[in-house]
Amino acid sequence: MSIIDSIQNILQPILVDYAVWLILGVLAWFLRRLPERWRIEIEAKHRDALHSALNTGVGLAIDALQKHPSIAVPDRAAGEIVSYVRRSVPGAIRRLGPSQGQLEQMARAKLQERLDAITGRDRLTEALRDAGAR
Repeated sequence: MSIIDSIQNILQPILVDYAVWLILGVLAWFLRRLPERWRIEIEAKHRDALHSALNTGVGLAIDALQKHPSIAVPDRAAGEIVSYVRRSVPGAIRRLGPSQGQLEQMARAKLQERLDAITGRDRLTEALRDAGAR
């Protein structure tokens, strides 16, 4: 038995132990990051579902406004949109936790955006014109 074999016999268990600890550390780091990635993906799906429901609710409100223009009350339309969203995606509402006020603001913004698109109104151009830009 040579001196190299003796050194190898001494170092081999130490190196194996360090390699095992390194592999366990990398595995623990990976498993720790995995739920975070899933959580981000789940939140993104809930956000998408919430915005999709808002857009659908806006579409329903616009259809109702076109059929019955006498009920064109923006607060009532926003309330109907929020009611639809709460019925449509309760899981996203629970997970994201927006307040009633936040939902109403989002509904009004989406409703205004859709109405501007229907009427061809460009609010940015109007604001620039009002500010004196040409």
